Amino acid sequence: MEQNEKLNKGIGTRDIERMEAKPVLVTGVKIEEVKDYGEKVVFIVKHPDREDSLQLSKVIYLKDKKINSSGTWFKLDEDDAVVKQSALASLMKHYACVSLQDFTGKTINTELDGNYLAIKGY
Repeated sequence: MEQNEKLNKGIGTRDIERMEAKPVLVTGVKIEEVKDYGEKVVFIVKHPDREDSLQLSKVIYLKDKKINSSGTWFKLDEDDAVVKQSALASLMKHYACVSLQDFTGKTINTELDGNYLAIKGY
């Protein structure tokens, strides 16, 4: 689609497809570059209500006894390990994963964060 064609698009009339929060199977994990910001971990998952895979990169987790949500940002400390206080580290601890590769083959829980499906990490 050309630039002009994109600029002439209006607002649609259809609601977005809402996925129900259900346990999902992690079939893969990858790290993607987010321009001008950093890297994000993307979990490739199989949802029971959908034929094709979904990609999740948001986590809902507990911090200081409060529920928070965050992107699954890939940040390393000076020892070249995932930052201990990060949302990603919290998610790894919750699912007892020593490395990101350990998520592959695990079933994890999801939760709705507004209209979007996120990984439940608490």
